[in-house]
Amino acid sequence: MQAYDILHKVHGLLGEGEARTLLGWELYWYAPATQQKPDLADDLKRETLNLKLQVSPEDLSRLQLSFPEAVMTEGDLQLSLPPHGRQPAQIRFTTKPLQQLPTAGVRVAGSEIDLSGTLSASDVLSIARIAARYPQLILYTEGADPVTLKSADDLPASQRRHAFRGIILGRRPTAGFRLLDSLGLLDIFLPEVTAGRGLSQNRFHAHDIFEHLLRAADGALDLNEPVRWSALLHDIGKVPTRVEQADGESTFHNHEMYSARMVVPIMKRLAVPISVGQKVKFLVRNHMFHYTDEWSDKAVRRFVKKVPLGELQDLISLRLADRKGSGKKTAFPKALQKLMGHIDELIAKEQEFKIKDLAIDGHTLIELGMPQTRAMGDMLKYLFEEVKAGRAENNRETLLALVESRRAAEAST
Repeated sequence: MQAYDILHKVHGLLGEGEARTLLGWELYWYAPATQQKPDLADDLKRETLNLKLQVSPEDLSRLQLSFPEAVMTEGDLQLSLPPHGRQPAQIRFTTKPLQQLPTAGVRVAGSEIDLSGTLSASDVLSIARIAARYPQLILYTEGADPVTLKSADDLPASQRRHAFRGIILGRRPTAGFRLLDSLGLLDIFLPEVTAGRGLSQNRFHAHDIFEHLLRAADGALDLNEPVRWSALLHDIGKVPTRVEQADGESTFHNHEMYSARMVVPIMKRLAVPISVGQKVKFLVRNHMFHYTDEWSDKAVRRFVKKVPLGELQDLISLRLADRKGSGKKTAFPKALQKLMGHIDELIAKEQEFKIKDLAIDGHTLIELGMPQTRAMGDMLKYLFEEVKAGRAENNRETLLALVESRRAAEAST
C-alpha cells in the first residue's frame, strides 16, 4: 500500500479527560481524497509498507501500536526506533493482500479478478472484504455459479464479524456489498437493506431506498464504524412505514424508530460487537432532527440532553453521509451550522459566573441573623458584583467579611 493510503490517529496523552500512560497509535487502511492516482497493479504486488511517525524520544519508549481487528491484514509488524530520537520512528508492515484470495474458482490478471468459477459463501465474503479495501479491482461475476447459503448462521460468527467489519471500514464499502448482491448473498445477510430495492422515496432523494443506503455508506468519510453502520442502516425502517401518496410521493412516519429496532438483530446476525451495535441504534434513532431558527434555548438544551455533545459529532457525520446518499451537495448545511452556533452560545452562557456560584448563599446569611427580606437579595447581588468586577475573591472568608462590613455601614447610616 502507498503511504497516502494510511490514516493514522493519535490518541492524546490525556484522552477524554483521563490520564493515559501510553501514547496509542491506530493505523487504518484508508483512502482519503487525493489527486495522486495509485498504481493498483504495483499496489497489490507490494509486500511492505513503510510509514514514518514523528514522535519525541520520550514517547518512543511508550509507543504502542494498535491495528483494529476489523481492518487488520495478516502480516509481520516491525518497529524501528532510531537512536536518540533524531529521526522519525519507522514502521514496516508486511502484507500480501492477494494471498488472501481463495485459490479455487479465482483467476487473477493484474488488477482483474475473474469470479466465474464455483465459490463458497466463505470465499465470497473474503473477496468482498478485499473488494471494499481495493475498489479499483475489476471483478467479473458473469457466469458465476450461484452461491448457496441457507442462513447467515451457517458461517462462524468470527468469520461474519471479520468480513463485514472489514467491508464497512473499507475504502468503498459498496464495492463489497455490491459483490455480495451480485452473487445473491446480500439477501441472506442484509435483507432489510435489499428490501428497499425499487422503492422510490420523494423529491428530496435522487435514488430508491436501497441505492440511497449504499451511497450513504460510501458517503460516511470518517473511519468510524458506528457512523458507517448507521449510514447503511438509518433508513431501513422506511420499507415497513412507506405509504405512497396520490402524487407519487411517499411518506415514512416514524421510520427512524422502526430502523433503530431493526438494527439490533442485524448487528447480532453480522456478529458486530454489542458496544458498536448500541451506538448504531442510538445514532439511527436520533438522526431525524431538523433545527430551525424557531428553536428556543430550552429546546436546544432538551436536544443536548437527548444527544450529548460527545455523540453530536457522530450524528452530524451521519447526517452528512445521509445528504451525500441523497445526491445532495456535501457542503455543511446552514441549519447544522446554526445549531452548533446556538449550542456554543448556551455553553458560553452556562460558563458565565452567576449568583449561585458564590461561596456563600442565602442559608449562610440566615445563619448570620439576616431576615429573609429584599435586603438579603440586595446583599447577594452586592457580593456578586464585587466578585464579578474582581474587587473581591470568591471564598467564604472574604465574602463574610464583606457582609459584616456592609451591614455595619448600613447600621451607621
